[in-house]
Amino acid sequence: MKTIGYYDVVNFAKQITVPGFYSWGYNDNTCPPTSVFSAVNSIKAGKTISITPISGHWRFEETNQESLEWIKKQLNRPTDPIK
Repeated sequence: MKTIGYYDVVNFAKQITVPGFYSWGYNDNTCPPTSVFSAVNSIKAGKTISITPISGHWRFEETNQESLEWIKKQLNRPTDPIK
């Protein structure tokens, strides 16, 4: 129990430096939405958020499609030149 705080996802989220697509629901008993909000809010990189209030620890097909469209846009996006 003394070390469990080290494994809170918010501690790792702060290290994310690339854009991401994040989705969650309010009925998730595995990853409470308050913890997910905390983690996502600590990310400084670009983020696209899709909240489906009635979902639990799963996603609707519509959200899956939304995430795939987001990925396709990222693949077609020009990248910054290497410095």
